[in-house]
Amino acid sequence: MTATQWQAIEPIPAQRMNEARRQAHNLLHWMARIADSYLDSEESNTHLQLRWNDETQALRTGEFDAGLSIEGRVGVLELQFCEDGKPVPHTLSFQERTPAHVEAWVLVELLHRDVDREKFSKDLPYTPKDLMLGDSEEHEVETYEGELKALQGWLRNGAAVLTAVRHDISRDAGTDYSGQAIFCCPQTFQLNLEVPLPAGSGAETLRAGLSAGDGLRPEPFFFVATREQALNGNFEPASILSVQRIASEKLAADDVIQFIRDQVGAHRKRLAS
Repeated sequence: MTATQWQAIEPIPAQRMNEARRQAHNLLHWMARIADSYLDSEESNTHLQLRWNDETQALRTGEFDAGLSIEGRVGVLELQFCEDGKPVPHTLSFQERTPAHVEAWVLVELLHRDVDREKFSKDLPYTPKDLMLGDSEEHEVETYEGELKALQGWLRNGAAVLTAVRHDISRDAGTDYSGQAIFCCPQTFQLNLEVPLPAGSGAETLRAGLSAGDGLRPEPFFFVATREQALNGNFEPASILSVQRIASEKLAADDVIQFIRDQVGAHRKRLAS
């Protein structure tokens, strides 16, 4: 991993990080609403997965309605429609925008593209956390500019680390995992790489990833867990590497990659027994 792919980021006070994550999480909920409204439902809600786009350093839904998708940028809280993979004009900045304003923008953009607006629903197939509703609360992008940029930086770091882990695991296993996408789960705000497990293991897949933080751990952290553990936030303490620890111990990207590889190996061995 080159130095330009790994960004050193100073830890952020917990209270401010919690609020920045809450606002960014709502960006993901809007993307999930669009995906759920226009993509065919899939087992385990995999149709909601938001793929990491290396070129734009952003998250993107799957394509619907003849080449449409929507891209979200966590660092600045923006949404933008894409056509055939290319972002198009009329970006929505969340600065001083209420959820009601975001909904209105989505509906107008769908109308402009002749997409059936009757299919759009704000309902989600999961119980959303950190939800903002109505016309009374505005997003505060400028207030939390530093925290949002830190979150974006960790997503970028996470994507680079997971790409390297995917390469290493493929090499070690003699199996090509390059088709395993790096994606964000909007329910949990976790950037994930799914690693298939052999038949007969105690789980179907492992998730190696970066969480943006949760109710117990306000700062982002790397983890390895089964899919069920990741969805429930039930992580084993030894399987977590917090960004605070990365900063305090001055760990480099290679250290994080090795931590994840070691944890994948330990989980595989335990689940196979």
